Amino acid sequence: MKTKSQRIPWNKVLVLGGMLFLPAVLFYFFLFNTTAHIHRLPFYGPHGYGEIREPGQRPRTDTLFYELPAWELQSIEGKTMGSKELLGSIFVAHYLPHQVKDIPDEVVYMALDVLKNDSLVRFVSMGEDQIGDWRRPRQFSSQFIPFESRWWYAHDLESGLGSAKVHAYLFPPKGLPNPVPDPMCLVLVDKEARIRGYYNPLLAKDAKRLKEDIAHLNREYAYNFRTHRFYKFDDKLERNPNKP
Repeated sequence: MKTKSQRIPWNKVLVLGGMLFLPAVLFYFFLFNTTAHIHRLPFYGPHGYGEIREPGQRPRTDTLFYELPAWELQSIEGKTMGSKELLGSIFVAHYLPHQVKDIPDEVVYMALDVLKNDSLVRFVSMGEDQIGDWRRPRQFSSQFIPFESRWWYAHDLESGLGSAKVHAYLFPPKGLPNPVPDPMCLVLVDKEARIRGYYNPLLAKDAKRLKEDIAHLNREYAYNFRTHRFYKFDDKLERNPNKP
């Protein structure tokens, strides 16, 4: 028979167990039920503020981010393609001026890395008349064969918007990183046509960062924020619409 001193102090065990497990429970509760402190990739381009109206709630003001204007070019198959076809997809875009006769090896490397590591992301290479001379993905490497349907080549329509104009959309006059990225950089665009990153294909660290940022962007969407167009940054809103 156990003496009083030998009995298990269950009340103390429960208190100790609660002290150990309660912090973990609270951590996961706030992790999956709040968005206020979740790190997000930067948003580039000019932005201001806008009013959000939701049924049954008072209007609120929140940050309004730059979105690429609508654009439409022509694929190498002769079909029109543009923002309408890419809306809802994460994509990487870049532009090569007329004097570049083929896609540089550094860009090819980054394209293969990106397409291999994400089964949904798209890659868009834009140019002018010289696009017809560019090698196709499978001509760079047979490794592209499973992914080449997600690498789009786009050039100017016979009339209307040109690829140089679309390139200007990717490098707006305000709200760029400091220092300003090289115009031949790759540009990461999210599902709502907002610019989320610039990457120099000549820098190995940028090739790595591009893959990491795409994975991070996918995690942002996985959290299923209340709305992905407007954010509630702890009520610290941008009040000046002209501030880059």
